[in-house]
Amino acid sequence: MQVVEQCKRFVGKVAIVTGAANGIGCAVAAAFVREGATVYGLDLDAEGLQRTTRVLTQGAGRCVPIIADVSQVGDVARSIETVLHAAGRIDVLVNNAGINMAKRIDELEIADWDRVFDTNLKSVYLFCKLVWPTFVSQRSGNIINIASIMGKGGGISSPAYCSTKSGMLMFSRCLAKDGAAHGIRVNCVCPGYIDTPIMDRVFKGAKDPKRARLELESRMPLGRLGKPADVAAGILFLASAEADYISGIELTIDGAVTATQID
Repeated sequence: MQVVEQCKRFVGKVAIVTGAANGIGCAVAAAFVREGATVYGLDLDAEGLQRTTRVLTQGAGRCVPIIADVSQVGDVARSIETVLHAAGRIDVLVNNAGINMAKRIDELEIADWDRVFDTNLKSVYLFCKLVWPTFVSQRSGNIINIASIMGKGGGISSPAYCSTKSGMLMFSRCLAKDGAAHGIRVNCVCPGYIDTPIMDRVFKGAKDPKRARLELESRMPLGRLGKPADVAAGILFLASAEADYISGIELTIDGAVTATQID
């Protein structure tokens, strides 16, 4: 009986998941749908988002696609208005959309810097700001921002990406303090090396992609890359009633990578 109840933790709940077309975002949307939520999946990748929506038929909930550029205030406002008009409330916001930019500082153009910050950090600010009045009026709301272990330890050739993820950690701590009096919880998830399309592109950039993957997997303490579903499980926990007294934390999901300080 307990297992059945746990699988229905989000019946009647409404969630927004950005970057839902693939990778972690798709896994998060699928997990919420399985547990009964109505998920509004946002992405600029229309084809990928439609594919995600078509396959999310298992579960008590459903997924509604919204094509949007998360870095544009007009798109963000329109998306939130669409959700509120259709559902009347928002219970969970998962800010997952993000891009990487593998360039050292001498290669990193101003336009590159702006694009990474607009997509990774400005979008989080926009969604949090525009959903905040709804959460305040409801006296409840959950925000989970997807940062990265690289936001804590840095990385080679990723000053823009790492800076956005580090900024997200502090932004989330501040919002957790601001939202506490209104019943709003804000947490971060910091994934490690997760087997996503972004990771695939990293491998494809190597001289020997297959060898690059095998070498990285051999350095993982648990012997494998993380799966998007591993991250989704942590996000659902933070969004659930089981985590009602958890706010302002950084949940690291990296298979002990940072514990053993693998670069």
